[in-house]
Amino acid sequence: MKVIIITGTPGAGKSTLAKKLAQELKFQRVDLHKYYKVISTGYNKKKQSYDIDIKKFTRLIKEKAKTRNIIVDSHIAQLLPKSMVDLCIALTCSDLKKLKRRLQNRNYSKKKIRENLDAEIFQVCLQEARERGHKIIIVDACKDINLKLIHKIVRDINNA
Repeated sequence: MKVIIITGTPGAGKSTLAKKLAQELKFQRVDLHKYYKVISTGYNKKKQSYDIDIKKFTRLIKEKAKTRNIIVDSHIAQLLPKSMVDLCIALTCSDLKKLKRRLQNRNYSKKKIRENLDAEIFQVCLQEARERGHKIIIVDACKDINLKLIHKIVRDINNA
């Protein structure tokens, strides 16, 4: 079974791309929002997020990938072991103003917005994916994700 991961800063467009790719490729999308309580050690009020246990996360994805090709979209997807991942799509967002608006529309705090903008500026998700040795396709997702882009990514996946 194939595992494709989509990583990037919150607000970059991971879920939008994952839904469209899953439909196009006939893969199952694993929406981690449904599993945060299962794969975390608890909710961190100070950080306003769940503290993810990478071992639990890895076990969940191994289980899901036993019977189907899957797409996992998360800003932590790049932390999965290289041996589990067939392809990593790293989303970047070259338009920081657009990314900031997306995060504001999600009611992120000013501190959380700054943290995520810094993560985008320093390309944290992409760098972590590179450090883990994933095979990577980089997509600037602050341009609207359209059908032409989806078809290009599908071709890249099929050629990978």
